[in-house]
Amino acid sequence: MHHLSITCFCITSKVLLAASISATILLPAACAQTLITSDSELNTGAAALTSYTAPGTGGSSTAVRLATNSSKNLWLMNNDPWGISKGKGNMTQTYSGRGSITTTINLTGLPRAGVDAFPFVLYGCDPWMDCFQNQPPQFPKKLSAMSSLVIDIKYAMTGTITGSDIDLLFDEWVCNSSTPSDSSQCLEVEVLPYYSFIYFGGGTFIKTINEPVTLNGNTTIFSFDEYIGGTNVLFYPHKKPGLPSGEFKFNFLDFLKEGVSAYGNSSYQYAAGIELGTEFGASSTQSYTLTLSKFEIEQTLVSTQPPLSPTPPKLLTSD
Repeated sequence: MHHLSITCFCITSKVLLAASISATILLPAACAQTLITSDSELNTGAAALTSYTAPGTGGSSTAVRLATNSSKNLWLMNNDPWGISKGKGNMTQTYSGRGSITTTINLTGLPRAGVDAFPFVLYGCDPWMDCFQNQPPQFPKKLSAMSSLVIDIKYAMTGTITGSDIDLLFDEWVCNSSTPSDSSQCLEVEVLPYYSFIYFGGGTFIKTINEPVTLNGNTTIFSFDEYIGGTNVLFYPHKKPGLPSGEFKFNFLDFLKEGVSAYGNSSYQYAAGIELGTEFGASSTQSYTLTLSKFEIEQTLVSTQPPLSPTPPKLLTSD
């Protein structure tokens, strides 16, 4: 903390005795608190797995638990095959405990909808207030309570990732309450570093955003096209298909605030959590892998510490 010393003087008179006033005002520094995921390198949890066999729209989820304390939930993995009404094959999500989360998809005979499934990893809460966040960052969190929300991921998409509908998607819910009961109380904000769809998902074009990012260790600009469709605000890569692999670091808070502003309803103020995954569809066959080798969330909170009152002056008197 910084200290500022201020000396004041009073004019003497026969009625008022001379006073020498010396006061020290303690000014607090900006006490912004930064909270960073403790499992950013994906190596402090116990090994975990979700496994899905087609067909079926139910799916399954598994919490990733701290290896040294199974009561602590680090992440949630959910294979979310919500549109796979027919087909065969399997899909797995594997948290190795040794530095990776791998989503492997090998499916045939699929319905070929625009999106057949969205296997994802969640940190924080969903709109139904299912929360998995025994690491330092905490959600839901009001947008105005954060000065930044920096996401740093390292990933690789391999296999057949063109010729159908495949993306890498941050699917964020910004809700009108810190305790929503379902997604109807939330605005959906989607940020897509990779987007390879046969038919563009679209919406109404708003503008192109040039976002400062760190890409593979180098500071640069990555451009996104902002669209609105229904209660969704979407940020597609301006130059498609975007990034199929690499290390990508950016301030997610910029997109959340921009999404709320563009949508025009300021009641959406609470970020529920962070969902990262891959959607697929538009083909009867899907065969590819998404490997995450880093998933860091750095949440910096706005200081709420009130200023301290000055120390009362001490009066020195004499005859």
